[in-house]
Amino acid sequence: MFRRSSILRAASRCLLAVLVIAARGPAYAQERSQDLKGKFDVIRRSLVLDGSAVTTAGNLQMNVTNFGFLGSLPKSSYPMSDSPSAQWPAGSGVEYLYAAGLWIGAEVDGVPSVSTSYPETEFYPPDDPIDVIYRTSEAAKGGRNYPANPDDDGDGRINEDWLNGRDDDGDGLIDEDFAAIGKLMYSCWFTDDQAVARQVWPNHMPLNLKVRQETYQWSEESSYNAVAVHYTISNRGVRYLQNVYFGIYADLDAGPRNTPSYFKDDQVGSWSGIWCAPVGGGVKMPEKISTLYVYDDDGDGGKTKGYFGVVLLGTQMLMRDGSVEKLQESPNAIRIFAGLLPYERGGEPINDFQRYELLSRSVFQPNTDQPNDYKALMSVGPFSLSPGQSIGLDIAYAAGEGFEAFLDNAAFMKLIYNGTWIDKDKNRNTGVSGRESIFIGDPNSALNGVSPDPCANAEKVKVAVRDTLWINADCSEESELWNYPDCFKGAMLFRDFQTGINGREIQINWIASEPPPPPNMRAVVGDGVVGLIWDNLSEITPDPITLKIDFEGYQVWRADEWHRPLGTTVTSGPSDDLWHLLDSRDLMNDVEPNLDLRKPWFEGGFQYEPLQQVAERAILLKAFEENLYYDPLGRVPCPPGITEAECDTMEAIARWKLGYDGGRQYYRYIDHDVKNGLPYFYSVIAYEPLYSMGKPKGMGRVDSPYASFVYAVPRSEAQEAEDFAKTAVYVVPNPVTREAMAPWTFEPNNADPSGEKAEFRNLPKCSNTVRIFTVAGDLVQTLRHDGSAGNGTLAWNLVSRNGQTVTSGVYLFSVRPDDGRFPEFVGKFVVIR
Repeated sequence: MFRRSSILRAASRCLLAVLVIAARGPAYAQERSQDLKGKFDVIRRSLVLDGSAVTTAGNLQMNVTNFGFLGSLPKSSYPMSDSPSAQWPAGSGVEYLYAAGLWIGAEVDGVPSVSTSYPETEFYPPDDPIDVIYRTSEAAKGGRNYPANPDDDGDGRINEDWLNGRDDDGDGLIDEDFAAIGKLMYSCWFTDDQAVARQVWPNHMPLNLKVRQETYQWSEESSYNAVAVHYTISNRGVRYLQNVYFGIYADLDAGPRNTPSYFKDDQVGSWSGIWCAPVGGGVKMPEKISTLYVYDDDGDGGKTKGYFGVVLLGTQMLMRDGSVEKLQESPNAIRIFAGLLPYERGGEPINDFQRYELLSRSVFQPNTDQPNDYKALMSVGPFSLSPGQSIGLDIAYAAGEGFEAFLDNAAFMKLIYNGTWIDKDKNRNTGVSGRESIFIGDPNSALNGVSPDPCANAEKVKVAVRDTLWINADCSEESELWNYPDCFKGAMLFRDFQTGINGREIQINWIASEPPPPPNMRAVVGDGVVGLIWDNLSEITPDPITLKIDFEGYQVWRADEWHRPLGTTVTSGPSDDLWHLLDSRDLMNDVEPNLDLRKPWFEGGFQYEPLQQVAERAILLKAFEENLYYDPLGRVPCPPGITEAECDTMEAIARWKLGYDGGRQYYRYIDHDVKNGLPYFYSVIAYEPLYSMGKPKGMGRVDSPYASFVYAVPRSEAQEAEDFAKTAVYVVPNPVTREAMAPWTFEPNNADPSGEKAEFRNLPKCSNTVRIFTVAGDLVQTLRHDGSAGNGTLAWNLVSRNGQTVTSGVYLFSVRPDDGRFPEFVGKFVVIR
C-alpha cells in the first residue's frame, strides 16, 4: 500500500496567480496580476506549486505540476520558478522551456471549445488535499506490472487502483495495485470542469474532461536524456465530443538562466520520419517519430549546445474491457508563433474559436530562419469521445547535444514506448506468425473473406459473423521499418521486427530492460561525518522484461563543490561533473572489484545491523517474528518506546529472517572525509554483471548517480548540559568575509536572497533564541534554533530583520536557552565586506 505520507505537498496553499502569468514581459505580468488579484485572493487550492516534483532520475530535469503543464516559469516570482523547467544537462543552469501545456479541443453540437492548461490554466485538480502529486518507481510495493504478475492484491483485477491516494477499487486499501513505470514516476489528475476554472476564466466552456497524467523517467545513460508523459483523457460528461484534437503548446526558451533575455535568440523546427535508435552493440532499431524542437541560434558561446523538444509517440483508444486500439502517431499540425502580432497575421490565439482552428487545421509551418522568442503547438487528431470513453496520449520531452543526438534520444523513447509483447492469455496459438490482432467477423468477411496477413498475400479466409481470426494488422509498418536501409548492422531476421510471435499477442508499453533499481537510502549527518544506510531492494528486484535477478554490486558516489546554480535546488541536485566514485563492493564471483559487500561494514564490507541503539533489540525482533509468523499479511503493532520508523525497520528485518515478502537487509557506509557546513550529495546505485558464455565476466549496465541521491550537510553536535562550555560556542567563519564563505556560498534565489551564510556552532542541546546586535546595542536579527535532537549548528544568511544584507562591523550575539540548565551567554564576531 502506498502511503499518503509520500505525497508531495505544496509548502503552503498558494495563490492561483502563478498559473496564468505566463508571459515574461513585466508589463503583461503586472497587468494580469492586477486584473486577477481580487479573484485569487479568495480562490486558494492545494496545488503543488513549490517545485518539489522534479524529474531528478535523469539528465533532463523538468518541473511537474498537477494542473496540466510541465515547466517552472523561470525568473518569475513564484516558488517553483527556482526549480528546473527543462534543464539540460542536469545541474547546468541551462534551460530549454518556460512551460508546456496540454490543449484539448472538441465540437459539441457543432460548437468548438478548447480547454487549455497554459497559458490560460483551465485544468485543476479537485479541491482536496489528497489530489496532489504522488511519487513512485519500479519495484514499489503495489506497483508490479507486466511481464510479471501485475495483480498485486490477488483480487483477479489488474492495475485497478491507480496511484492517486484513493481507494479506487473499494477494498479498503489505498494504491495497492497499480503499474509503477521507470526509475521515477509522478502521478496526478485534473479536470477542466472545476468551479475555479469558471471563476478565473468566465468565458471558459468546459468539455467535462478528466485527465490522468503520469510522467516516467529512466536513469541509465542510454535513456536518461528524456522524460515521458502519458495522459489518459476521459469524457466524464454526458455529451458526445466530436472532432476531438489534442495539442501540446510549448513556450520554448533555450539558454542559461543567468543570461539576460536568453530566450530571444532561439530557432524552432519540426522533424518527422524514421530514425535509427541506438540500442548498443552497434545495433540500431528503426523507429517512426515526430518532433517539435528548439535550439539556441548562436549557442551562447558554447553554453547552450543542446536541442530540446516534444516527441509525439502515439495515441490509443482505451477500451472498457482493458484492451487498446492504436490510433494516430503522426501530428495533424505544427504551428509556430513569435512576437506580439495579431492572430490574423500569425500571432497567438486569444479565444476558443482561434485555438480550435489551430488544433484542427492541418497546417505544417516551416522551420524558422530568424532568431526570436518562439512558442509552438503540435496537435494530433481528430478523434471522437463518447461519454465514459478514454483515449491515451503519449509524448516525450527529449534533449541531446546537437540535432542527431536529440533524434537518437527521441527515437530511443519510441523504443521504450513500444515496450514488449507478451503472451498474456498463455495460449501459444494466439500471436503466431506475426499475427497479433483479433478480427471479429462481419457480413462482409463472411461473404468475401479477410487476409490474415495482407503484406504476405496470404489467402483470404471467410470469417463468420462474430467469429474471430488473428491477423497481422501492422504488417505494412513492419515492412517499412524492416526495409529502411540506414539502421541495421549485422545479420538480423525480419521476425525480430514482427509483433505477435511465439504466442505473444499483447503489447505492453513503457517497458525497458534496465540495471537493478537503486536501493532505498538515507543519510545521517554528524560532526565531521556522514553515514549512509540503504536496503537490499536492488538484490531482490527482477529485471522488468527477463524477470531474472541480475544484481552484481553497489557503487557509492559523492558530489562536492555545489553552489546551487540558477535553476537548481537541493531537490534537483548537482551537475554530472561534480560526482565522483567513493567506493564499490560486489558479490564474490571473480568480477572486479571482487570485494565482498556482505562482510560487516566494520570489517571493510557494507553489511550492517541497524537499530543497535534500541534497548532490548533482540527481544523486540523476536516479538515481531512471532507476530508475523502467525499473521504474515498483517501489520505488527508498534510497541511503546520506539518510533514508527524504527518499527518499520524492525518489521522489515523480521520479514527477511522469516523469508516473507517485504523483508530487507541493510548496508552502511561512513564518510569521514567531510567538513562541517559544506554541502554534499550522495548516491548509492546498483549494477549488473556482464555475461560471457553464461557466466559473469565483468561489469554490465549501471545506473547514473541521478537514479537516487540525498543531500547532506555535516554539522557540529549540540552540547550537553553536564559538559557545557559557553566558550565552545563560536561563529564560522570569523571574520565573515566573502572569501571565507566562498566554499558554501550559493547563487541567490527567491527563498534565499543572499546565498550566503555564517554558522553558530556547538549550541546547547535544547531550544535556543539567538539574537544578533551591533556594538551600539541595535537588534539586527532574531533566530530560533532547536538543538534538542543533537544539532548544534545554526545558519544565518546575513540578512537583517529589515531584509537588508548586513554591512561590515563588529557584531555581538546572545544565546538564551529554553532549558534552565544552560546559562545565557554573549559572543562576538566580525563581518568584513
